[in-house]
Amino acid sequence: MLQIDTEYRPERTGLQRRDFLRIGGLSALGMSLGNLLHTPAQAASAARASSPKAKACILMWMSGGPSHLDTFDLKPDAPEAYKGLFNPIRTNAPGIQICEHMPMLAKQADKFSIIRSMTHPSPSHETARHIMLTGNVSARGVVYPSYGSVVLREKGQSELSGAGAGAMPPYVAVPSAPDFAGAGYMGGSYKPLSVGSDPNRSGFRVSGLTLPSRLTVGRLEKRRELLKDVDEWQRQVENEPQFDVLDNFYKRSYEMITAPAVKKAFEIDKEPDELRERYGRNTFGQSCLLARRLVESGVSFVHIERGGWDNHGKIFAALSENRLPELDRGFSALLDDLSKRGLLDSTIVVWMGEFGRTPKVDWSDQWQGGRHHYSKCFCSVIGGGGFQGGRVVGSSGEVGEAVAERPVLPWDLGATMLKQMGIPHDTTYPDRGRNIRVLPFGTSVVSGGMLNELL
Repeated sequence: MLQIDTEYRPERTGLQRRDFLRIGGLSALGMSLGNLLHTPAQAASAARASSPKAKACILMWMSGGPSHLDTFDLKPDAPEAYKGLFNPIRTNAPGIQICEHMPMLAKQADKFSIIRSMTHPSPSHETARHIMLTGNVSARGVVYPSYGSVVLREKGQSELSGAGAGAMPPYVAVPSAPDFAGAGYMGGSYKPLSVGSDPNRSGFRVSGLTLPSRLTVGRLEKRRELLKDVDEWQRQVENEPQFDVLDNFYKRSYEMITAPAVKKAFEIDKEPDELRERYGRNTFGQSCLLARRLVESGVSFVHIERGGWDNHGKIFAALSENRLPELDRGFSALLDDLSKRGLLDSTIVVWMGEFGRTPKVDWSDQWQGGRHHYSKCFCSVIGGGGFQGGRVVGSSGEVGEAVAERPVLPWDLGATMLKQMGIPHDTTYPDRGRNIRVLPFGTSVVSGGMLNELL
């Protein structure tokens, strides 16, 4: 069994490697130490050997931690204390079942695969969020860049960009970016553009990209020229190289505010009412639709934020009445829409949260049927971008309490995603006089290996 120490120690600046990963009983998983630990040279050569298959990525982040046992890994034969109130249903992928409250997604199961053996060390929201969004455990206070920021830095605009789309922001968060979805130690230049408003609202506008009513593009251009003259004068006086950085920042901001292509990409109200209904007239559904528009317009990475998954109490009502119907409509519509437009093969779509929920249901008076934080075993879902659909990776135990076979660590998933986008996982970035790897995959940190069975 793969054992992971999940004791959270808040007094430390970061979890230590020797504290959070221990391997024992590998024979029970049919694995040896040799194929769990990869050398950097082997991993690096594998990453660089393949050409990129994905041009963009849409990450659906379920903030709070969705229950694996009530979504993609139901246990109908488990004891009553564990299995919950939902039943599994068949999908269009042979042998795969998911929750009964996701019937539309069940018809799209051939387009995605389920990872039922995700695992990492921390049941704490903040620490787990960092681990899942960056593929790293923070050590010595280092905040690592998110996958979106890495893609922004390495790839910039997607190759899907059309004429006039050069001003599109490469990394966009809808409606907003949570902690650790930013650039970490790489700095503000690689942060996402946060939409800052609900795409389901009437009159939806992007915060920071809409000019005040009394300010025309012409007036903005005059102000820009004046600012340029002032900066040039000060540059001559102070001879500061930082002005080159500022010039680039102002230029980029101006292009985004004034470019017709950017404005058009965010005009979600131009979509047919029928399609908007198909996605679901709610924040998550319209965020998925906006993500499709953005990828189609040349954005390389879209982070969709949807909270409400931290269901310590009354979990079954919360899921069946709200979160699962929303997820069912939005996720299934996104897969179908991307596929029909010829975008799914070049766009990774990934669904995940911080962790799963405890296998045993808490029916105490305080929680009345809830599940708590659980990181030893949970699910993620991935499709598109060269990933095969209709498959299951790994499995959990009888009640979903532990990885039974094929453990997948967050950096395994991250390294595979980056590989599909043509980014080596051993890429390093400078920070305060040292070079830091983008992922620990391929080092001495324990690993289940890349998801080659899905490629």
